[in-house]
Amino acid sequence: MATNPIILLAEDNDDTRSVYSLILRHFGFDVVEATDGLQAVEVARDKQPNLVLMDIGLPVLDGWQASRMLKSEPATADIPLVAFSARVDSTADLGGKATFDGYVLKPISPLELVRRVQAYLGLLSTRRTEAHIGRHECRFGDASDGLAEIAV
Repeated sequence: MATNPIILLAEDNDDTRSVYSLILRHFGFDVVEATDGLQAVEVARDKQPNLVLMDIGLPVLDGWQASRMLKSEPATADIPLVAFSARVDSTADLGGKATFDGYVLKPISPLELVRRVQAYLGLLSTRRTEAHIGRHECRFGDASDGLAEIAV
């Protein structure tokens, strides 16, 4: 029996976390959440997610610190880490400051988020996935309009 990929969403803004978590769950991902960098490290150790979407400006440990911790531990080193930030400057030096495998800028449309997560997971778009996304395009097409206001 196949299980859904687990996504760890590390985001301190409650509204932003809720919206993106809902989107990911809608498209079949299991989502675990963290509200600060230390909690993200602990959840990653415990749940072994398939992918981590991590805000850069997290409290306790920021995204840079948390990513270095996760990549330095054998149990979590192979988990893809994706910087998930509204700050363009936070992606400028991904290779030098942290060990992120990529980045996603917020706000992002629901459909683009799903496509990017699939790409980072190495999932190929199948006709079934495209058909599923197409059926929901009209429902989520304008959903990202309000995200710019809450993605901080």
